[in-house]
Amino acid sequence: MYKSILLISCLCSSLALAQTAPATSVQLTESRLSYEVPTMDIAGTIYSLNNTELTAGIDGRLSWVAEAGTTVQRGDLLAQLDPLPLQLQKAELTAQHHRAMLQADYFSREYKRLQDLQQSQSVSLLQLDKARSDYQLAQADADIIAARVAQLDDQLNRTEVRAPFAGVVAERLREAGGDVLRNTALIRLQDIYQLEVRAYIPLQYLRFVRLGDSLNISNQQHQGSAAVTALIPAADAQSQRAELRLKLGKASSAWLAGELVSVKVATRDAKAAVTVHRDALLLRSDGTYVVTVDDDNVAHRKAVKVSDGNGDWVTVDEGLQAGEKVVTRGAERLRDGQTVSQS
Repeated sequence: MYKSILLISCLCSSLALAQTAPATSVQLTESRLSYEVPTMDIAGTIYSLNNTELTAGIDGRLSWVAEAGTTVQRGDLLAQLDPLPLQLQKAELTAQHHRAMLQADYFSREYKRLQDLQQSQSVSLLQLDKARSDYQLAQADADIIAARVAQLDDQLNRTEVRAPFAGVVAERLREAGGDVLRNTALIRLQDIYQLEVRAYIPLQYLRFVRLGDSLNISNQQHQGSAAVTALIPAADAQSQRAELRLKLGKASSAWLAGELVSVKVATRDAKAAVTVHRDALLLRSDGTYVVTVDDDNVAHRKAVKVSDGNGDWVTVDEGLQAGEKVVTRGAERLRDGQTVSQS
C-alpha cells in the first residue's frame, strides 16, 4: 500500500513538474494531404538508337575510309572501293548486250518477213516456227545480259559506302589499300542525335509505369525528361528487374551516349496520402514516432507507420491525420505532456 501511494505521488510530481516547467522552444510544421506520387531513383545508361558496323557489300580493294570522329549526315560518303574492275566488266557486258540486241533485231525482221510470205503459202509452218523461236531466244539472251548489267550497276553503287543515318564515325575498322570481302566491317557508325535511356526497374514497381509516361532523368551535369517507349518485363529470378526504355527528345544534344543517369519512377499509384517532413520522425528500436502539439501547446508522442518517401516528405499510413502540428526540431528532448513554444 505504501509503495502504491509513493508511485502515485511520484507520477503526480512529474506531471506537476512538466506543467510548471518552462515551455521548450521547438520548430513546427503541419502534416499535409498530398497527391504527389512518391518516387525512387533507378540507374540507367544512355544508348544510341542506331549503332552499327557498316560492311563493304562487295569484294574489292579499299581506296578510302573516313577517319574516326568524322561527323556525317545521312547519305554522306564513308568509304570508297576501287570501281575500275567493275567498270571494265560493265563495258564488256554493255557491248555484249548491244550485240544481242542487234541479233534479236535481225531475227525479228526475219520472222516478220516469213510471216508475210506465209500468207501466200511460200514458206512452210516449220520455217515460220523456227524463225519465231530464233527471235525469242535472241530476245531472251539480250534480256539476260541486261540483267547482268543491272547487277553490275548495283555493285558499282556499293563501291561507295554511304551513311544510312546521321552520326559520327566511332571507329575505323579497316585501313585503305587492302582487299576486303563483302562481309568485311569497315567502320562503326554511331547515332549521336537519336538517343534512348535504358534502365532496369524492380518488378514490384513496373505496374506503376506506363507507355508514354514522361519520367525525370538526371545526372551531375544535366536534368531533363523522357517518354517511356518500351517496357520489357523479361526479368530473371535473380535480378527481379525489368528493362525500361525512354527516348530522349529534342534536348538529346545535352546528353552523350554511354552516360550514366538516374531515372525517377513511381513507387505507388497516385492517391491522396498524409505526409510529414522527414525531420519529424523519431526512429526508435520499438518503432517510429512523431511528436504532435495540440491547441494548448502540449506535446504528445504518437507511434506512426511510414512507407514511401518523396524528397523531404514521407507518407504516413497510420497514426497521423492531415493538418496536425508536428515538431521537426527539438522533439528528441520532449516529454509527453510537456508544454512547448514555437521558435
